[in-house]
Amino acid sequence: MSDFNYTGIDARGKTKSGQVSAKDKRSARTHIQKLGISVLTLTSASTNGQENISKSPKKGLSLKGKILTPTSKFGSKGEKIGLEFLKRLLELHGSGMPVADAVRLLNQRLSDPQQRALAGLLWRELSEGRTLSRAMREQKAYFSESSTFVIEAGEATGNLAPILKKIVSHLEEKREIKSKVIGGMTYPIFVCLVALGVVLFFLFFLLPQIEEMLASLGGELNFMARMLIDGSNFVLLVGPFIVGIMLLGLGIIVQWSKSENGGQKLDRGMLNIPLFGKILSLSELFQLSSLLATLMWSGIGLTENLRLCEKTIKNRFLRNSFRSARVMVNEGKSLPEALRKFNLMPLMQLDVIEVGERTGNLGNSMDDVSKTFRNQLTKRIKSMTTLVSGLALGFAFSLVALVAISIVTSIFQVSKSISL
Repeated sequence: MSDFNYTGIDARGKTKSGQVSAKDKRSARTHIQKLGISVLTLTSASTNGQENISKSPKKGLSLKGKILTPTSKFGSKGEKIGLEFLKRLLELHGSGMPVADAVRLLNQRLSDPQQRALAGLLWRELSEGRTLSRAMREQKAYFSESSTFVIEAGEATGNLAPILKKIVSHLEEKREIKSKVIGGMTYPIFVCLVALGVVLFFLFFLLPQIEEMLASLGGELNFMARMLIDGSNFVLLVGPFIVGIMLLGLGIIVQWSKSENGGQKLDRGMLNIPLFGKILSLSELFQLSSLLATLMWSGIGLTENLRLCEKTIKNRFLRNSFRSARVMVNEGKSLPEALRKFNLMPLMQLDVIEVGERTGNLGNSMDDVSKTFRNQLTKRIKSMTTLVSGLALGFAFSLVALVAISIVTSIFQVSKSISL
């Protein structure tokens, strides 16, 4: 009989280690698995040899000539890959499979090369005895810091599957809102570009030919057509200077926004823009309240919860206000009282949070507030899309109608003079 040291993960996803006695490694592994533990490493106590189940490379995984490393910057593309991976992990772990076995299976079965490479990176970390949250924290390109802390709380409480479900739901809603904003602006922009293309075609191709034809017939363009031609020539003459001035002004604004004071003033001004400012504000509040609810359900304390949420606020003015509110909470003030002082949320939603805090159901109250902000944001986006689409169509129709009327009236005047 020999002694073997082992490291593994139990059914709750917690790392376990210990020592067993068996005649060989195979028997030792069988005995450990009967205890409900998935073996990660198995070493002989006498030789300190190590059987590392992971066969992943140590410094990263190669993917078509590229190396996936944990130092990449978190972005939209990485977030999408991480979200898809979490959805597959939730399917397996939610059905009862231990999280380590689920990650190992995903490393073998995923068809998407990037997700499979990510699973390989995570499995390499798990095989060395690290927890899932710590392994994910190393993959900053795919998982946000707040998500990894929520998963860490789920591992600590042994309730990881519901936490994964909430994280996936939060990320999907976040991407859905972003997709609605982009989709809502695509059509109006397309219409405006088509209208502008038609106008330019008339001005620089058809209109000169019509002008030559009218001149040969002894006629001339009317005032409206002449105004269009003179206006286009003026734009071509001074246009480069205007563009240069605009670019210079944009550069000055960008440099000014990099300072703390300038950035806060600029972000505050963006919140006051008609129509768009309210959408930006509701988007920030929806993401903030949704993440607050998810963190509360995970069991993370309110102080740490607020600290993590502060990092996810992109608008610097709102972030600074939220930081001040967080300081008040740390000093003993209630959450709704601190948020109310800095006008971070509407009074109705603050009342809901206050009731939840008094009754001990703050997680449910924050969920309700998040749904309210989501519904308001959806309505605002729909209204913005309708309004902007109508304005774009009106602008396009006006431009094309102006050009068409000027040309038709000029030709009509010439034909009328000839008939006389």
